[in-house]
Amino acid sequence: MVVKKAEDILNHFNQKQFSSVYLLTGEENYYIDLLVSKFENEILDESEKDFNMTILYGLETNSKEICSFAKQYPIISQNRIVIVKEFQQIDKKELSLLTFYLEKPLSSTILVLVNKNKPIDKKFSDKVSKSGVVFESNKLYEDKVTAWIDRYVKQKGFNIEASATNLIFEHLGNNLQKISNEIDKMSINLQQGSVIRLEDIANHIGINKDYNIFELQNAIGKLAHNKINKIVNYLLSNTNENPIQMMLPNLFSYFMKVGIVAQLREKTNESVASAIGVSPYFARDYIYAAQIFPLEKIYQNIDLIKEYDLKTKGLGSNFENEELFKELIYKLTH
Repeated sequence: MVVKKAEDILNHFNQKQFSSVYLLTGEENYYIDLLVSKFENEILDESEKDFNMTILYGLETNSKEICSFAKQYPIISQNRIVIVKEFQQIDKKELSLLTFYLEKPLSSTILVLVNKNKPIDKKFSDKVSKSGVVFESNKLYEDKVTAWIDRYVKQKGFNIEASATNLIFEHLGNNLQKISNEIDKMSINLQQGSVIRLEDIANHIGINKDYNIFELQNAIGKLAHNKINKIVNYLLSNTNENPIQMMLPNLFSYFMKVGIVAQLREKTNESVASAIGVSPYFARDYIYAAQIFPLEKIYQNIDLIKEYDLKTKGLGSNFENEELFKELIYKLTH
């Protein structure tokens, strides 16, 4: 069975319904780590773990050893758990022996193969899906991230302002691991049930609420030159926290969205929000920018960002990246 949602596995988990084999694979580590934590901590009692849990690592093990542990019966427990972390490091030649075990896995064993950030052999994956569960953990699409942040914050017992949600997204992108870690750290210092505001983001995550890439985009969209200069100078004063290579994709995404808005027939907050995957609260900023920038200039800016992305990587320019960034911002707004 192939599963796309971690919730499906968690539902079976809560009902104590376990498969004999799980292959956790994909590029989104957040859900993989969440499930591994569940397998490690929520099936066996502490007194059962010493005799019934084995954790192996791909570089240090092989199929023979994995099968040997998987074929052992549990001791004073219903289940035995074998977790193979960094399974992507296993030599492909080793997979053949494992496939024999997969044909008739021991029902009392829960074998968990953790394959992160690297494609798994298709034949092996198909073999697992016949006798167990293959979980494909894919990166969340950018237009889904703000809603994910809102849900995660509510699960932690808080509410969050739309502006704070968007600031987290603009700064951390769709890296759910980083987002969850930052929210977890911040929540320690906040009162349960409180509303997370921009000030909280600035105080606890270290993202300046006035001088960040999100505010720079808004300033560019309004051609507010004084504010643009202040934000650019602030961002470039600490490129360790605000790496230029991270800001350029944000600007690229911004103008792509402005271009989409510029071509919409209906430009209500709701229709724009739906088209570009932002909160209706922020849709008006994109509508305004689409009125300020002619479509031809939007396309020109997209090409400029691609050009300067190459320059900051040393292709076709000998200037420092900070000077290139200032030059790019000037060209985007003139």
